[in-house]
Amino acid sequence: MTALRSFLQGPTSFRRRLLIFATTAFFIVACVNFANLSLAPQPLGLDFHTSRATTPSDPDKQTVLILTLVRDHESWGRGRSFHDFLSLVRGFDYPMSNIRIGVLASDEKEFDAITKYVQQLPATDLYPRTHVILRKKDANITRGERKGDNVQRDRRRLLARLRNFLLYSTLRDEDSVLWIDSDMVKIPSDLLLRMIDSGKDIITTATKFGPTGGFYDLNAWVGERITPSAEEQKVIEQGGLFVPRPKAVKYTHELQQEFGPLDSVGGTVLFVRGEIHREGVAFTTNYVIGTGWKHEGYDGIESEGLCYVAGFLGYKCWGMPRAIAEHSDN
Repeated sequence: MTALRSFLQGPTSFRRRLLIFATTAFFIVACVNFANLSLAPQPLGLDFHTSRATTPSDPDKQTVLILTLVRDHESWGRGRSFHDFLSLVRGFDYPMSNIRIGVLASDEKEFDAITKYVQQLPATDLYPRTHVILRKKDANITRGERKGDNVQRDRRRLLARLRNFLLYSTLRDEDSVLWIDSDMVKIPSDLLLRMIDSGKDIITTATKFGPTGGFYDLNAWVGERITPSAEEQKVIEQGGLFVPRPKAVKYTHELQQEFGPLDSVGGTVLFVRGEIHREGVAFTTNYVIGTGWKHEGYDGIESEGLCYVAGFLGYKCWGMPRAIAEHSDN
């Protein structure tokens, strides 16, 4: 008691320094405990990730984060599942130790199916990190309606939001990001390595419907697009619908070079250098071209807006017309 009484009656500056020290120490301990809590495994049903001890990444090759979105089990294509998606990824001529996987599902049943599948995989079939996220957001658009002009704004706005959520939740120190649509069925085995070795910023490839169908990804183009008339601009500013469409463009499959310049890319198979995403180049959630403070623009949403934003930072988009990937034909 005598010592405590002496401390309380001692110099004010000493008591203040001691109080500050004690408060700081308490704050540091609290932060460490919170960090440890946030790094603990997340409850199944919201966020699931698994890591495994593995052979070190090949230091001579980049690390790549491969990302995909699924709405529900139909998103993989008829008769397909997450198993088939992993088989597609394993087809790359690229070391498994340098690949990480990220998946966002909008349906809880599909989220559970994916996480249970990952949990039963033998250690030899696991990637160094697999991250699965449940994000229950839906534009209430059926698969049969999703190509209609009247739903594209809402559909692609949602896709942009989900892509960005997945990206920001999973990207760590990876050198590159490869986006693959969940219902892609065939990709050239050397494509990933060719994209990386090119040294280019943002790259997409030509995509067909199955082995014999037409070309699919018409969001990847170079050229000129329609701009709204004065009357159409008034409709836009009042929240009405304007449908962006080509005026004089070439699509990826119509380019002649191995790598041809693009003004816009699609998301079927899309390569982005990691630093570009980290600098804020993401998927635009509104039509950015022609936008005002209080109204949306008329073009450049989701993957099309990505190239628009990247261009102002000095980055360029490219298409690979000779490397043809295949999309599910159903």
